[in-house]
Amino acid sequence: MSINVIVAGAAGRMGREICSIILNHSECRLAGAVEYPAHKLIGQDIGEIIGYGTCGVKLSASLAETGITDGVVIDFTSPENTVSQISNAPAAGLKFVIGTTGLSAGQVDTVRKASAGRAVMLSPNMSLGVNFLFHLTRIAAEKLGNAGFDIEITEAHHRFKKDSPSGTAKRLGEIAAHAIGLTYEQAARHGREGIVGERTGKEIGMHAVRGGDIVGDHTVLFAAMGEHIELKHTATSRSTFAHGAVHAATWMASREPGWYSMSDVLGL
Repeated sequence: MSINVIVAGAAGRMGREICSIILNHSECRLAGAVEYPAHKLIGQDIGEIIGYGTCGVKLSASLAETGITDGVVIDFTSPENTVSQISNAPAAGLKFVIGTTGLSAGQVDTVRKASAGRAVMLSPNMSLGVNFLFHLTRIAAEKLGNAGFDIEITEAHHRFKKDSPSGTAKRLGEIAAHAIGLTYEQAARHGREGIVGERTGKEIGMHAVRGGDIVGDHTVLFAAMGEHIELKHTATSRSTFAHGAVHAATWMASREPGWYSMSDVLGL
């Protein structure tokens, strides 16, 4: 039996990629496609919008409008829209896989509270490789972060990216900071300019590069006197994140209400 999947932000760059994958997926059925109410393509067939051909699923202005009450919502929209959708989702039978970045601490808390009544997964990056990088960063930071190794995180993305640092880089910073006994806010140093003094052992440098069509590069540097180690992930196609999101949706389809992460999907 196919898994019902609704794609929120379906007409955006990531949403189109996800819809295309689902329409060709053996375990999933594209049951709905949603955009904000004023979107100019509302009412049109999503298959025609993405160049697939007529598929019988029209772009809707809300989750309720799709009429689907059981399945998985994949949401790559905006922080405000994500919070609104999960807060007003019409049925507990709808589970959420959220890849929206830039959520504030308060917005994350709102999303987390929704997991008391439905299965919810939030990840700043749906790439399976990046989530394994999270795992490796935690191990390395726990072993090296308090052993004389300085930690620096660099990320690079396309010129159109709106938030900085990326949600993935921030998550890497949170993981590394926790390993050395600090919060992200205590440890993060966003770039360096001027006479900033010697580096301390209790800070994590955060550096963002924006240019061209870079899909996503993330590097975690552990540098000591006489040696250094780099953990690096490079995404070469947006489809990496889309495939990861669909993989997560198939896993989430059978989950009970609760709060999940890509680490759970990977069994880490």
